Order: sequence, then C-alpha cells, then structure tokens
Amino acid sequence: MRVRARLGHALNAAAYRRGGIAAINRRLLLTARCEELLAQFGAAVGEGCVLHGPLVLHNAANDYRNLSIGSNVHIGPLVVLDLAESLAIEDDATVSMGSTILTHADVGDRPLAEVYPRTASATRIGAGAWIGANATVLPGCDVGTRSVVGAGAVVLEPVPDEAVVGGVPARPLPQG
Repeated sequence: MRVRARLGHALNAAAYRRGGIAAINRRLLLTARCEELLAQFGAAVGEGCVLHGPLVLHNAANDYRNLSIGSNVHIGPLVVLDLAESLAIEDDATVSMGSTILTHADVGDRPLAEVYPRTASATRIGAGAWIGANATVLPGCDVGTRSVVGAGAVVLEPVPDEAVVGGVPARPLPQG
C-alpha cells in the first residue's frame, strides 16, 4: 500500500509541474476522496476527515494554503470552496453536498463594478457547525460554533454560535 501511495504522490507532483494547480483542481473533480491531495498541495487537513469528491476549489492561486480543515470534518460531494482569502472549516464541522462557501465576490471587469466593487474576506465555519445541502455562505459570513445552516439557505451575514438559520436570505429559525 505504501508503494501505491508514493506512486500517487509522485504522479500528482508531476501533474502539478506540468499544469500547475489547475491540473490538481481537475484531479479533485475525478477523485472519490480528497484528503491526501489537498494536504499534498498546501491545505492543512486534520485527522479523521472524510472529504468527498468531486470537490471544486476556486481561486487557488498556486496551492491550497488558504484552506484549513480541522479534525473529523465531513465535506460532501459537489461542494465549492472559494480560496481567494483564507477559509477555515473547524473540527467536527459538516459541509453537506452541493454547498458553496465563498471568500470573495467580484462582478469582474464590467460596468457594474463601479456600483459593486470586489470584496474579499476570510470565512470561518465553526467547530461542530452543519452546513445543509446546497446552502451558500457569502464572504466574511462566519458560521458560529455548533450552528446549523438549513439546506438551500443563503447566508448574507455572520451566524452566531449555536444558532439555527434557514431560508433566502438566511434568518433565525426556531430550535427544537
């Protein structure tokens, strides 16, 4: 097994030399599990994680150093993580399938850029938090420790510790 792991590591390194981080991003779309690949290219990945592919990483300049994943984190398939700024997913958090976590918003080189200039902010998903399927967390909208973001929610502002939010835009929901 060690020989196979070393061979995979060497093949990934060769792909990176040929195609840069874009080549590794393509591999994340084809792999069933992503822990080793992320760690090999600069992400901090804790013990006991289950990080499913396909995984989309956007705005990783040369590596994944802007991504920090704690221990026992679960990331479902088809998640999009934006790495324009730092993104931390703390211990025991769950990011369910199809979710998007952003660290920047940019309309690009368009006339609306005068009205909506580029923004970028680090984003944190707190320890034990749960991001429901297909939810979107906007830049700088930290999700607090042991908070829940309901499926399909769009988080426009930070979520306090132990809160439950849902909807578009996300609003506090009754607990229990």
